[in-house]
Amino acid sequence: MRVARVQNLEAVRGPSDGTTATYRAYVQGFTRSEHPQTIEGFTGYIAEITGKRPASSVNLAIAAGKAAFVQAAERAGMDTRELTLLKGALSELRNVRHQVADVATITPEERARLFAALSLRVRLLAECLYQTGARVSEIVGLRGDNVKVNGHVELRLFGRGSKERIATITRELYGRIVAEFPQDGEYLFTTRSGNPFARTYITRAIDCAARRVLGRKVTAHVLRHSRATDLIATTGKIKAVSRLLGHASESTTLRYYVKQSLSEEELTKGV
Repeated sequence: MRVARVQNLEAVRGPSDGTTATYRAYVQGFTRSEHPQTIEGFTGYIAEITGKRPASSVNLAIAAGKAAFVQAAERAGMDTRELTLLKGALSELRNVRHQVADVATITPEERARLFAALSLRVRLLAECLYQTGARVSEIVGLRGDNVKVNGHVELRLFGRGSKERIATITRELYGRIVAEFPQDGEYLFTTRSGNPFARTYITRAIDCAARRVLGRKVTAHVLRHSRATDLIATTGKIKAVSRLLGHASESTTLRYYVKQSLSEEELTKGV
């Protein structure tokens, strides 16, 4: 539907001075583009910027454009029927979904090179991070009395909102940990002075080693991402991986770690 007679889109107003300024800036992006100042032209403009700009920016452009068209139509004296049609056409333009950036991971070969470049104490903590898929804050704050040795070694972790979950490491790794770290203190991993490691220290140590041997930035959190990605690839057990990571729901795990699409051959096979 064309609304060629609707003018003065840049005179749009928002509910506050700040919103007005924001709306006008976004509308100017449209009016100064090569797209005609019509609903069809605005739809084409939104399609053009989608994927090139953050979803939040595209959605602001949509909100600003919708307000601009309706307000301009009202100022131009558009009758009720046409105004209803205009609003209906604008309602077809939906907000875009926020895109989740691909998480950073390292390959098993890169992980081996990274671990070999770390000091012994940081390496043991890094191996624990990978095996558990835990956040670095959960491991540096792990108390010795929250470790239980059975056939494997259970770690009682406390994540965001003090939410509790159980993670495991191998007995082999635990044996190397207790051989290096004295177990007479409060925490499983401690500095030479007996204090828990700072989260920033571990992340910085891992990143420095990664830049040296891999030539790129790798944080402690990348080990968590890598563990989740590796487990999903080898087991396909989304629910179990979600529990391991301490996610509030499986949808979070799916959004971050499952980046699958069907090939044309898979879509047509058996049809």
